[in-house]
Amino acid sequence: MRATKDPASVRFVGVSLLAIAFSVTCPACSDCNGKPSASKAAKTSEAGTQSRASAAATDARKPLRGKPRTMEELPTTSADIFFGNLDGQVEEITRLSKLGPPTGSRLRLASGLHYTRGRFRGDLDEIQLGLDELTKCIELEPDTADCVIMRAEQEQSLHRFPAARADVERARKLGVDAVRAADVETDLDWNAGHYETAIKAIRQARLRAPTTGSWIREAQLDHDLGLEDNADAAFEAAEDLIVDTGPLQVAHLNVQRGIQKAHTGRLEEAVVFFREAASRIPNFVAANEHLAETLHQLGRDEEATKIYEGIVKESNDPEFMHALATLYDAHGKKAEARELSTKANSRYEALLAKYPEAMYWHASEFYMDIGNLPKALELLRKNVVLRPNSVSLTALARVEHESHLAAEAKTSIDKALAMPVRSADLFWTASKIYAAAGDTAKGASFLAQAKALNPRITP
Repeated sequence: MRATKDPASVRFVGVSLLAIAFSVTCPACSDCNGKPSASKAAKTSEAGTQSRASAAATDARKPLRGKPRTMEELPTTSADIFFGNLDGQVEEITRLSKLGPPTGSRLRLASGLHYTRGRFRGDLDEIQLGLDELTKCIELEPDTADCVIMRAEQEQSLHRFPAARADVERARKLGVDAVRAADVETDLDWNAGHYETAIKAIRQARLRAPTTGSWIREAQLDHDLGLEDNADAAFEAAEDLIVDTGPLQVAHLNVQRGIQKAHTGRLEEAVVFFREAASRIPNFVAANEHLAETLHQLGRDEEATKIYEGIVKESNDPEFMHALATLYDAHGKKAEARELSTKANSRYEALLAKYPEAMYWHASEFYMDIGNLPKALELLRKNVVLRPNSVSLTALARVEHESHLAAEAKTSIDKALAMPVRSADLFWTASKIYAAAGDTAKGASFLAQAKALNPRITP
């Protein structure tokens, strides 16, 4: 159970995907027999959001609350109602698809519904279902830009970045909204390590349209740059702009805030945010697994184990099987641990075969944990080709160091250090590599920088 996770796995990839997940995917429409949206306020929130945007920008500089807004302060719809509506819409659109020839609008709606539910559940197969619907839409309406840009947005969830970039270019030629295309390109540039371009675009997007989504993305950016006070302020500005009464946006925001706290060693604060997210959506996998991991880091393994047991009943994600197996093994449940580890290994192999790009990072963490460094190294090298950015290079450098590949490790970490992203993991990894190379002064300096960003990090 590592503190460093694949960043793309813990966020809706960017502003554009937040918009899809929280507004586009669940509109009321005739294809769903006029059923109300899971979040009815989503379609009417834009005007209210814009009218409060300048106030939020000012509020970003006021004294911070330092905690999430409660249900009384920021009420949201029951998760059972919200996701019951979502499930009902998926069932209805599936039924309608069998009654006659498909239409582009119906395929786009079905895709959005599958994408939202797949992201919520962490289900790659359902995300793929959404992509399949968009491919049908493109075949049916090859000149419709909306199908193409939606596919580009969703392809990023499976880390199919070259395909996504090609779809953005195709959508541009078809006349897609330039801002929407730019949002996707910003995410692609970030993953490709084109930081100067991406940072400028993220800042400009928030200034152009200061919404909850754009404030969250700027908060994530500030955190990635080591500007934690700015990140805290931006997250609270995002929260102040929420008018959608559905629980998913609030829960997602609190998960992101908890991740920021955990990465900077503020574990007790992280727990508060993860618990609030889970209180909004009790079976939200992302909230519960981060809560369990953080509780484990705090030494509260009994509660962490119970949460992981609940997650494993709901999800077939091997990361959670492995996390629970680790806890079982540490507390004497050896047989249960071996059984879960075997299942996790099989599941990782299956996912690597089916969704290789999406699994390079996740599977590498598993193989590193179980001591299979050659396999971890192989996967992280592929991941760096796919995403040559700071966090990918840092992860590769760490495994190269553990594999006693000193020259390769130093090359990788130096590339990461030359980029603007700053994290405790970056400097912690650099400290180990430089100390092992005999440069104790630089090793100590990097360790000090790591501890300044996360006092809990252990060399």
